[in-house]
Amino acid sequence: MDIIAVDDERLPLEGLVQTIKKVCHGNKVTGFNNPFEALEHIKNHKTDVAFLDIEMFGMNGIELAKKCKENNPSLNIIFVTGYSEYAIDAFNVRASGYLLKPATEEAVKNELENLRIPYKCKKRIYIQTFGNFELFVDNKPVLFSRGQAKELLAFLVDRKGSGASTSEIASVLWEDKEYTRSVKNQIQHIIAYLMETLKAVDAQDIIIRSWNNIAIDKSKFDCDYYEFLNGNTKAINSFTGEYMNNYTWAEFTTGYLENKANANK
Repeated sequence: MDIIAVDDERLPLEGLVQTIKKVCHGNKVTGFNNPFEALEHIKNHKTDVAFLDIEMFGMNGIELAKKCKENNPSLNIIFVTGYSEYAIDAFNVRASGYLLKPATEEAVKNELENLRIPYKCKKRIYIQTFGNFELFVDNKPVLFSRGQAKELLAFLVDRKGSGASTSEIASVLWEDKEYTRSVKNQIQHIIAYLMETLKAVDAQDIIIRSWNNIAIDKSKFDCDYYEFLNGNTKAINSFTGEYMNNYTWAEFTTGYLENKANANK
């Protein structure tokens, strides 16, 4: 996920950013002291979550939230404030959450696990590829303790059901690293972390494993990328030129999707 935190006071902002990073391993977290700079970031990036202070100099958090929503209607906004009296205002801008300072790791994790997602899917598992890559189970985002386990899942989704060997996985996760026994063992550990994460949310069935081969079972989940390829109009319209921004190896597919989208215009 692409996550931002906004607070015009430096120390509270630094504390919040560190708390979010502890909860969200492998996700991009950017802090802003200036609400106007945060708004520019929203305009130029596919941001998923914004943690906003409310009482700020120049533009308060409620006003910032409204402007952010105008540019990114699907943005999840979580207010982090020292005051409880803004709760009704927060509800009116359809905030995902409301935390009182100082926000604890447990509170931040709880809010992130209960985000609103804009896509209405038929299956309990939904994989988002447009913008940043994310996995949702029962409408809740799944947090990965290992970033490479999440990247492996993204790679398998990108392959659309085709299997991948350990050497192919190594070439993606470690482009310039020699394929050694040590690397092979590391990949086995990453696969184990991936399966452990999926099993914790009863989603392990999306993975198909055989000797030296691992693949995704496309029938087990909904995915914006697959809906796009199937000609779903909503999915095509939701593509704005961003695909798995987390990963540089996804650029080839991004170019392919851009060509398909332009052909449909």
